[in-house]
Amino acid sequence: MIKENGLGLSLTTILLIITIWISKIFGWNEINTALILGIVVGNLFLGAKAYKFYPGFNFANKKILPIAITCLGVKINYIILLDLGVKIIGLIFLMVVMLLFTAKYIAKFMGEKEEFGLMLGSGGVASIAAASEVLGQPEEEFAMAVIAMNILGLTAMVIMPGISTFLGFNITQSAIYIGGTLSSFIHIIPTAYTIGADSLGLALLIKTGKLLFFPLVLIYMTRTKKKNSINGKKMDKKKISLPFFVKGFMVVGAFFTLLEYGVEKIDLQWYLEGVKYLKLIFSYIFKYLLMFALIGIGAKINIRTLLINGKRLIRYSLVLMVVQLILGAVMVKIFY
Repeated sequence: MIKENGLGLSLTTILLIITIWISKIFGWNEINTALILGIVVGNLFLGAKAYKFYPGFNFANKKILPIAITCLGVKINYIILLDLGVKIIGLIFLMVVMLLFTAKYIAKFMGEKEEFGLMLGSGGVASIAAASEVLGQPEEEFAMAVIAMNILGLTAMVIMPGISTFLGFNITQSAIYIGGTLSSFIHIIPTAYTIGADSLGLALLIKTGKLLFFPLVLIYMTRTKKKNSINGKKMDKKKISLPFFVKGFMVVGAFFTLLEYGVEKIDLQWYLEGVKYLKLIFSYIFKYLLMFALIGIGAKINIRTLLINGKRLIRYSLVLMVVQLILGAVMVKIFY
């Protein structure tokens, strides 16, 4: 296995180091940089010898990515739900449902694959990666979903503060609107900060609250997966089980929720420090394994496919953005 995967894994490791360095020098987002660097190297530098690296790239995608998604559970703290209150929890859940199903059905309406819509409606880059793994989508579809998410998010960043002002939203309503409608922390932070520092904190809390419902999103995708087939026949849904990384994601989330609960009850310095560093370790494991996997995924993507589908992606992203921003604003107006 080492001999077969060695070239691809070695190159991916080198690119991971370069990604970290580039991101620190230029202040770029490490997750997006990892995917972009993988695409650039895979298309411009490997050439005809690219196939020699594919086993290692596949290993990063199929073996490393699920471990990274499992570690994503460190970001879950179910105690937050109690702090938010029933009203906001219900609104967050409705927004998660709205984002998922608008992406799904607008994709179908505009001639896109349903699975593509589900990926885009699942959340940020890490969520899209988990969704693509559950749905069994190819690297190009994953990359296009990430690009569409960024088109949608970057455009929404510019206009959401204006919409909030026009509709007369207060700081709390603006935070719920921004944190509930946008999918990525990268887009939420500058947008909410435009409204004010108080809005930023609540918007990030709302985004974290959405993440708490992510296991339900993955369960839905698992149960409604269309293209699991054996010998051309659709697989019985009863035979479809949750991937191990979905179960692991929930277990890790429950584990760290218990630890956080202990922090509130146990006033011991060694315990507090232990929980702090354990969370830090898991957070770094998640981030760097995800970056490693994204480099491997990016290196296998044919950039021509992305360029050919560019106009289609922009059109779909903008239509979806308009629908989601309108529905998000209506939900905030009605329920809060």
